[in-house]
Amino acid sequence: MADQLTEWHRHGATTTVPVRKTPRAVFHRVVGSGRPLVLLHGFPASSFEWARVEPLAARRHTVVTFDFLGFGASEKPREHRYSVFEQADLTEALIGSLGFEAVTLVAYDYGAIVASELLARDRSFTIDRCVFLNAGLYADQYRPRLIQRASLWPVVGGLLARSLTERQFFRSWSKVFSPEHPLDPELAGLHYRALRAGDPDPGLTARLLRYIPERAAHRDRFEPVVTGSPVPLSFLWGMRDPVSGPRVARELRSRNADADIVEYPDLGHCPHIEAPERVAADILARAADQATDVRPA
Repeated sequence: MADQLTEWHRHGATTTVPVRKTPRAVFHRVVGSGRPLVLLHGFPASSFEWARVEPLAARRHTVVTFDFLGFGASEKPREHRYSVFEQADLTEALIGSLGFEAVTLVAYDYGAIVASELLARDRSFTIDRCVFLNAGLYADQYRPRLIQRASLWPVVGGLLARSLTERQFFRSWSKVFSPEHPLDPELAGLHYRALRAGDPDPGLTARLLRYIPERAAHRDRFEPVVTGSPVPLSFLWGMRDPVSGPRVARELRSRNADADIVEYPDLGHCPHIEAPERVAADILARAADQATDVRPA
């Protein structure tokens, strides 16, 4: 297992795309063939969280994974004010650089907020379908963990970032996995290494976590598209998730009784890591509903 992260990076590439008139170095992978499937990762992880889903999805699709700005092996500009709007710009620029005119989005956690912004804006590409995995789609139904809330505090956030060890990372992250599918310590170590890639400044985590108040501040823009978008939407939801599980699922159903929601009673906050084969099958079933066959230019 120790070589998985090395192989992940070795078979990817770093490309430079313009984001708000600034060139940004973005790590990405493109594998497989067929209609494009773009996988958006969560916080505080990286594209590596899709490592077990990617090969399954690549049997039928061109699968694109990448690290958002400030995450994983992508550029981590110091003292930068990160924004989900900027991450949406980056996503749009990367998809454009690959020559795709239409994609299926699969968006988890942080990536789901970015996807909400993409759904809300006039885009340079078509979204055939968006598949959401566990995320705080409704600000008032989201329950961030204590360490996330504390990391937003100016002084405390820096201290936490400096002192975060692999063991502490495992202990914190494992609490959002289900008892039936606990987090593997060795796998957690790989994700910790991916998180620590590059030379991030001590305040990086706190700056990335600004997406929490940013999402709340722009809820009138993000939340209506979750159940009111003309784009077909699906939701694959771990119900053992203490952060954004049953409460968000109930809210989704209350706003749209006909929403396509798959509830996983035995999975937690990270369905695609806990049960990748099951989640990949559900993603592929929904991606297969799209009739347009768009390939790279």
